[in-house]
Amino acid sequence: MPIQPAHPNATPFLARLRQMLDQLSPTEKKLALLVLDTPIHLGSYSASELAQITDVSNATITRFVRHLGYGSYEEARRQARLEADAAGTLPLPPAALASANAPNSQALWQAQQDKLRATLAQIPASTMNAIAAALHRAPRVTALGLGANHLLAQQLCQLLAQALGKPAQAEPAAGQTLDTALAPLARGDILVLCALGGVPAPLLALGQQAQRTGIQLLCITDLTSAAPASDWLLRCDSTPHAPMLAHLTDTSATHTLVYGLVAHTVQWGATPFELE
Repeated sequence: MPIQPAHPNATPFLARLRQMLDQLSPTEKKLALLVLDTPIHLGSYSASELAQITDVSNATITRFVRHLGYGSYEEARRQARLEADAAGTLPLPPAALASANAPNSQALWQAQQDKLRATLAQIPASTMNAIAAALHRAPRVTALGLGANHLLAQQLCQLLAQALGKPAQAEPAAGQTLDTALAPLARGDILVLCALGGVPAPLLALGQQAQRTGIQLLCITDLTSAAPASDWLLRCDSTPHAPMLAHLTDTSATHTLVYGLVAHTVQWGATPFELE
């Protein structure tokens, strides 16, 4: 089915991009995810520079903006810049951009600490307590994640199995598809969606199917991506600490959160506390 162009200027650039995300080709989607993670990029670079940074062709850039309903890259760039200016997120000047991209281990470690603090600060203790109680009581847990998110799913399941002896499976397993991911689960079990960078349509569909059958749903995503209705939602700061790293998914704070969640679950099992 061909992609229907968006009506020019009908919606803000980033909102339009989220609406069209699942209709883009794989290379265009790669570019879209980068722009969503760091909105200043489209306004800061020429089409050729953006193509080089994201490792796509100039032709992909052209198709990308046309699928979004723009006549040219410059038209899309102008709208992105206007929206960034209005939001106070002005593009970095060349000198500042070069400085931001310069290797600096002290700045790196500080950024990692800041992201962890930002992640933990917006998660209420009552939410952590409720998730810990549910994980401890659930007969079985399945965690879903694609790409870098699959490592998060694996970490969660390995820790649950090691600490609690709980049946926990990260999906999709090697050589498998998502089609059978829900097969072992029943009412009262927990499905975890690991989805930094947004919840792909296949995972969203499985999450909705799980809830219809009484399976509890925990979603772990970033600070800005749209998230499905779920029993619990954990948002993690995955902002890149340097513009040139925007194409990488920073899972550092999320890995720490996953460990902390399992540790909290173990402690809850040893000394159950009253839920708020």
